[in-house]
Amino acid sequence: MQKKFNAWLITKDINQIVSKFVELDSNEYLNNEVIIKVQNSALNYKDALALTGSAPVVRSFPLISGIDMSGIVIESKSNLLKDGDRVFATGWGLGELHNGGLASYASFDADKFMKIPSNFSFLDIMGLGTAGLTAMLSIGSLVKNGITPDRGKILVTGASGAVGSIATTLLLKMGYKVSVVTSRIDDNRDYLAHIGDFEILDSSLFTNEPKMLSKENWAGAIDVVGGRVLENIITQISHSGVVAICGQVRGLELKTNLAPFFLRGIKLIGIDSAFCTKKSRVESWEKIFTLLNGKDIEKISEVIDLDKAYEKSLLIIEGKNKKRIITDHQDL
Repeated sequence: MQKKFNAWLITKDINQIVSKFVELDSNEYLNNEVIIKVQNSALNYKDALALTGSAPVVRSFPLISGIDMSGIVIESKSNLLKDGDRVFATGWGLGELHNGGLASYASFDADKFMKIPSNFSFLDIMGLGTAGLTAMLSIGSLVKNGITPDRGKILVTGASGAVGSIATTLLLKMGYKVSVVTSRIDDNRDYLAHIGDFEILDSSLFTNEPKMLSKENWAGAIDVVGGRVLENIITQISHSGVVAICGQVRGLELKTNLAPFFLRGIKLIGIDSAFCTKKSRVESWEKIFTLLNGKDIEKISEVIDLDKAYEKSLLIIEGKNKKRIITDHQDL
């Protein structure tokens, strides 16, 4: 193990968050059960918030950013993993409470890693990462509540973002009819057309003052947006429908009424991909591995060098990024 490694380190100076790509001491930062040589990690919306200081994501300073990581085990103190194993980890407080994966090396608990299937590359697995897990957990919440393809269309918001595009891809593979919601519809149309055949709706259709109840349009929905868009969606869900909430791009505040819940019996389900159980993770990933392949992931992914993470984060925060961002660490 080399003495130094590169990483995106987030520090706090009084009330100012500072992110720098720096060289760190291995003995100080790589002291958990397992050490991996990171091959690829990913840049999520939460990572972008942390790196730019746009939201108080990081809760312990100094901290290496990155809620996803994949790599090769080079040291293991656990019998769960051995040197040479190809592994990945998402969530579990990485990049928030624990040092994360935007680094050339990383260290974490052995039981938090999962092994990468032989037919998936490091790029493939990080093309999914937290976004993929979130999308599959959201779909799982629909399935567990009886929302099968014959029930009707599923609405997906934020379709040009990572969670939205992966959720749409998975739903189509599972035989669902899908409608998607996106802003800047003209800019995003070509990208969305590469994913598959589905109805594309402008987000402006969901920004008016919501009615108490609207026409029943959707059997279920996966929402990454929140705010007024979610308020309108709730009123449009069919009887016994389900809305999985997994994001809050338009804010955390929600103003709604009880009519859709006790007159139509709809359910609002929050999705936590960071600290969900290992059982839920394994079930979700196994389903993903049977549905998707490298070609599916390549359509919705973009690879950047690790040292470009901050400038790409600015675009993510501004909503100007379409694809899932994978960071390449292999030349470090």
